[in-house]
Amino acid sequence: MLRQIRLLTKISLCNLFGFNEFRFSKDEKKKGRYLLLGVLWCFLLILFAGYLAAMCYGLITMQMGEMVPAVITLGISMVTFIFTMMKAGPFLFDRGAYEKQIALPVHTGSIIVSRFLTMYVTDMLFGMVMMAAGMWVYSAMLQPPAAFYLYGILGSILIPLLPLTVASVAGALITGITSRWRGKNMASTILTIGFVCAVVIGNFRISSMRGEEFKEWMGGLAAIMSGQIKSIYPPALWLSEAMVYGQGGRFVLFAAVSAGVFLIFLAVLQRYYARICSLLGVNAAKRDFRMKRLRAGSVMRSMVQRELRHYFSSTIYVTNTLIGEIMMVLVSAAVLFVGKEQVESMIGMPGILEKAAPVLLGMLPAMMPATASAISIEGKQWWLMQTLPVTEKMVLRSKVWTNIVVAFPFYVVSVVLMLIALRPGIAGALGLIIVPMVYIVVSAWAGILLNRRFPVFDWDNEARVVKQSASCLLMSLIGIVMGVVPLVVVCL
Repeated sequence: MLRQIRLLTKISLCNLFGFNEFRFSKDEKKKGRYLLLGVLWCFLLILFAGYLAAMCYGLITMQMGEMVPAVITLGISMVTFIFTMMKAGPFLFDRGAYEKQIALPVHTGSIIVSRFLTMYVTDMLFGMVMMAAGMWVYSAMLQPPAAFYLYGILGSILIPLLPLTVASVAGALITGITSRWRGKNMASTILTIGFVCAVVIGNFRISSMRGEEFKEWMGGLAAIMSGQIKSIYPPALWLSEAMVYGQGGRFVLFAAVSAGVFLIFLAVLQRYYARICSLLGVNAAKRDFRMKRLRAGSVMRSMVQRELRHYFSSTIYVTNTLIGEIMMVLVSAAVLFVGKEQVESMIGMPGILEKAAPVLLGMLPAMMPATASAISIEGKQWWLMQTLPVTEKMVLRSKVWTNIVVAFPFYVVSVVLMLIALRPGIAGALGLIIVPMVYIVVSAWAGILLNRRFPVFDWDNEARVVKQSASCLLMSLIGIVMGVVPLVVVCL
């Protein structure tokens, strides 16, 4: 059974990261794309690690160093829980993949454990990088004993187990409940976008605080941390006490709870796995089809309507490509209701709104256009588009128009709010109206051309296309450059 687990996990990881294609493919362009994707992911990990290191430095300078391991553990656990809950249903309980694997001479337990290990390895690598960044700052500033490093390394290996288990249960329940809803995709999309908005608004609130207000808030946070982490997530406090004070008993408790809950869940799941996969595969019954009046329209209009239906049918696709447009509205609302000066202090660029408000609005949707994954999201159905009596240019244009149609309501709201807040002259008003739309159109065409150059059709999960593809990561960097360069020029 151990050999089966090892082989299935190895195959799953190779498919997830594309190791086999990179190693054995004779297509040099494909190898170059994988290499570029790896470099981009390393760059993003470095950015996350740097952000966490800065946060740890701030906690230590605020005399809250003993809370650093607990905060890191809690942060890693929360990220693991959120992302695992989003993919546990489609990945862990994939009925189609299970039916293919169960026909092989493998044990059901091997299939379950291999899928858990695939998710665990990715979460563990992320957790180890984040823990290493926090431990480096902590050790450089406070010189802890050797037990700190021992428990930190062992703890980073065990941290993902408990949130992975809880998130798998929650993801299965959510998938089972929403699978019978007719509007499950829209409900999931609205909930996810609401969560993102709440996080952004909270970040605005913290960033807008003055120096003394921020110190007072951090002092209150220290009291909350010391008194409430135990009730919020006790394992984080157990690992923190083991690392900071060298309490081996606390680490044994942390390891026993993390591994114990994981093993109990595996034992229960192994018995009912086939039944759960069957139940989660049930979809809501649709109402009976009734013939209605047919309407004819232009080819382009029909293609755009088809793209819109496809776009809003995927929660992952919508929530990952609509963040820029949502940020446009939130920034404009912040300028109107919070105040121009406070927003400028948040981003650390006084006077920037008077000079470059149109560029700031335009660069937000330019970093994540839907067109950067519009071709790849077709998957293995892309060949159907080739059979339609339309040209390739019309197909690409329909996807660009879809991006513009989706972004247009957010563009109108954000521009109106910014015009009311800034009250610019005629030239400034024209800039606020024209420049953001130019960014939206140019980024939409840039995204579709990049995706045409770097398509991904052999995906099993939409997250691989929307979050991990080379075209999306490259478009994010291009969008940042499109915004940063004009800002630098305007400031100079």
